[in-house]
Amino acid sequence: MAHKIPEETLTEIRSRVSIVEVISVYVSLRKAGKNYTGLCPFHEEKTPSFSVNDERGFFHCFGCGEGGNAFTFLCRLEGISFPEAVKRLAAKAGVPLPQEPDGPQAREQDRLYRLTSLAKTYFRYCLLDEQVGAAARRYLDERGIPKEVAERFQLGYAPAGWNGLVRFLTNRRAPMDKAAALGLIGERSGQNERNRPGPQQWYDKFRHRLMFPITDVTGRPVGFGGRLMPDPQRDAGRERPQPKYINSPESALYKKGSLLYGLFQAKEPIRETGRVLVVEGYTDLISLVQRGLRETVAVLGTALTLEQLRLLKRFSTDIYIFFDGDDAGRRAATRAFPLCVEAGLTGRGVFLPQGEDPDSFGQAQGLEGLEELIDTASPLEEFYFTQHAPPPEASAFQRAQAAKAAVAVLSPMTDTLARGALLTQVAQRFGVSEEELRRLRPNRTPQRSAPSPDPQRSRPGSPPSSAELELIQLMLVDRQVVTHVCERNLIPTFQEWGEVAADIAQAWQQAAHTTQAGRASIDIGAFLDRLPKRVADYVSKTLSEEESEERAATQEQLMWDCIGKIQQVQHKSKRVRLQREIREAEQRGDDAGVRQRLEALRALGRS
Repeated sequence: MAHKIPEETLTEIRSRVSIVEVISVYVSLRKAGKNYTGLCPFHEEKTPSFSVNDERGFFHCFGCGEGGNAFTFLCRLEGISFPEAVKRLAAKAGVPLPQEPDGPQAREQDRLYRLTSLAKTYFRYCLLDEQVGAAARRYLDERGIPKEVAERFQLGYAPAGWNGLVRFLTNRRAPMDKAAALGLIGERSGQNERNRPGPQQWYDKFRHRLMFPITDVTGRPVGFGGRLMPDPQRDAGRERPQPKYINSPESALYKKGSLLYGLFQAKEPIRETGRVLVVEGYTDLISLVQRGLRETVAVLGTALTLEQLRLLKRFSTDIYIFFDGDDAGRRAATRAFPLCVEAGLTGRGVFLPQGEDPDSFGQAQGLEGLEELIDTASPLEEFYFTQHAPPPEASAFQRAQAAKAAVAVLSPMTDTLARGALLTQVAQRFGVSEEELRRLRPNRTPQRSAPSPDPQRSRPGSPPSSAELELIQLMLVDRQVVTHVCERNLIPTFQEWGEVAADIAQAWQQAAHTTQAGRASIDIGAFLDRLPKRVADYVSKTLSEEESEERAATQEQLMWDCIGKIQQVQHKSKRVRLQREIREAEQRGDDAGVRQRLEALRALGRS
C-alpha cells in the first residue's frame, strides 16, 4: 500500500473507530471527566499521566510528551508503518481500502514473501515430523529449550539431505531462481557421461541445521539463520569443518543491519518492562527468553548499527547491551556509546565474566544470576569517559584534545539537559574548564546511514517554516487564530505548510456551519498524522490541558509574533521581486514600468 491513501478514507476510518477502544487493548483506561486516563505505554510510570480524548480522537501523555491519534498510536507502539496502521484500523472498522496498483514491484515482493513463508513451513514441518526431526528435537531437549519457546520463535529443522527443500518448493511450483536469490537454495551444473555440462541442478543451502526464522517487525519471515547440528560421524572424516552458523544473504527482503532477531516476539515484553536487552546471537536470545527475559533481541551476525538502535527506539529508550568481558567486548562497548547518543537512547553495558556468553552464563547462574548481572550494568557514558579520559600525567594540551573529541561525540544530542549533565562529567573527568567546554561548538558530522527524511517534514527548522508550524498548531486549537490568519491572507504566502493550513481553515469553516458557533470544533485527529511529531505532541498537550488566562495570553503573543515573521518574509519577497522587475524594465527602456514599480516599492516601505 505504497500509494497515497485518500484523506476521505482516513476520515471514515477515524469516524468508525473509537480511539479509546484501540488504546484499551494495550492500556487500562478509566473515565476521568471528559477524558480517559491510564498508565502511559511509552514510558514507565506509577501515577497515570496518559490522557485520551475519545470525542476528538487524540491522546497525550503529560509525562513523556507523546501525543497523536489512533494511527500514530499504533505506529509508535507496534513499530509499524503508517500504511500498516491504516490497514489494521480499516479492517477493524470495516472500511474497504482503495485497491493498490498491482505493479511489478508489488508482485515481486509478494512472491518473495510467499517463498520465505513456504520455507518456514517446510523447516517447521521437518522439526515436528516424528522421524525426520527426532535428532533436532533431542538436541532442543538437551539444550533445555522447551516446546513453547520453540513454538514462540517458530524454530525449524533443515534435514541433512541435499534436495528436501528443493522438492518441496518444486511441488508447489515456486520460482527457483527467486528462491536462489533469497539464499534458500543454490544452483550447479550437472555433467553427463561425456563430461559435458548437463541440465541445471538445485540443492538446499541449509542442511542438518536448526533453523531460526528471521522476521520483520510485523512478523513476516524475511530470512533464516541456521545452526549446524552436532554429528560426530559426519565430521570425523572432514578436513575442513562447516561453519557453525550460516545466515541468509542480504536480499530485497533481508537487510541484516536494519533488523533485529526476536523483535516481533519481544515487542509486548519490552512495553511491559520498559527496557530491552540486546545480545549477539540466536542461542543467546533463546537462552535468556527461556529463563524469563522475554524482552531480549539479537543482532544478526553484525556489529550493532545505528539503524537497529533507531528501530529499538520505537519501543524503548532504555537498552541493556551484553558485551563479552574481553578486549573485543570493551571495543564493542566503546563503539556502541556514540551510536546510542546519535539515536537518542540511554545505553547500559552488561559485561559478562571472561570466557562467558549470555547462554553459558544463564545456564550456570539462572535467572537470578542474570538479573544480578543486569542490575550491575553501568551507563555506557561512564565506560566511554573512563576509557577515553587522559591519564593524570597528561598535559593541558592532551586533556583539551581528549575533551574536544568527547564533546564531538555528544554533539548529536538534542536533549539539552542531558547534554549539559554529560558535559559536566567530561569537565570533571578530563580536568578541563566546564565553562570553556560549554563554549565549544563542534561541527556535527553527517549522520551515518540516516534514512532519507520526508522532504516536507525535514525543513521545519528554517525561520519561515518554523513560524508556519507555530501558526498551524495554534490554528488547530483556537478558531480565532484562523480568523486572523485568513483576514491577512497569509495562507497563500506559506512556503511549505500552506496546504495543511488551508485544510485546517476549511475544517473550521465547515464546523461553524454545522454546529453552534460557540461550540464549534474540528477533527483534530485528521491533522495529527500530517504534522511533524513535535507539533502533533504540542497540539495534543495543549488540548488536554485546562484553559487559563496565562496560556491564552501566551498563545496570543505567539500568534502575533508568527504573523509578524511571515509578513516580514512576504514583504522581503515582494521587495526582491519589484527590484528584479525594475531592472528588467530599465533594460527594456520601459520608463512607465519603472515608475510604477518604484512607487510600489516606496508604498511597500511605508507599510
